[in-house]
Amino acid sequence: MNSSIISTRYAKALLLAGIEHKCLEKIKEDMRLLHLSLNENPIFRQLLESPVVKPVQKHKVMDELLTTKIHPMTLCFVHVLIKNKRDPMLHDVTRRFIRLYDTHMGIQHAHITSAIELDDQIKNSLKKKLNELCRADVQLTSEANTSLIGGFILRINDRQYDASLSSSLQRIKKEMVKN
Repeated sequence: MNSSIISTRYAKALLLAGIEHKCLEKIKEDMRLLHLSLNENPIFRQLLESPVVKPVQKHKVMDELLTTKIHPMTLCFVHVLIKNKRDPMLHDVTRRFIRLYDTHMGIQHAHITSAIELDDQIKNSLKKKLNELCRADVQLTSEANTSLIGGFILRINDRQYDASLSSSLQRIKKEMVKN
C-alpha cells in the first residue's frame, strides 16, 4: 500500500480519537512539536527511521523524551506507530495530521510572493478579502522576490494565481517566438 495513504489513515485515526476524547487542541500542539523536532533534529529523525534500532529501544527513547512533554494519547499513538513498524512515517503522519486538523477547523493557508515587501495594512486587507472569498480562516504568509519585477504570485492550498510581470513577459516572449 502507498505510504501516503497509510500516513493519512494514521493521521485521520488520531484526529478522530482527539475529537472523541476532547483533546484535539493538545494533540495538535503535540504533532506540531513532533513535526518541528523531526525537521530540526536529524538525529531524532534517523533514530526513528533506522531499521537497525530495535523497537524496544525506540519505545524507551520516546518515553524518556516525550512523557512529560506531550499528551498521553499522542505518546500512545507514537508507540502504536513503532509497534506496527510505521515509525519511519512519523514525520509524514505529523504533516498530514496538521493538514487534516486545519481542514477540520476550516483553516486554509495562503502564501503571497510579491516584487516588494508588503506592509501590514496591505497584508491585513488581503487576508480579509481572502477570508471572504474562501469562506474560511486564511493564514497568510508573505515574502518578497525582486525577480518578479512587479505584481505577485498567490498560492492558496493547491491553487496558484500568477499576476507577476516576469510571467507576463515570458508569456509574451513565447507568443512572439511562436508567431
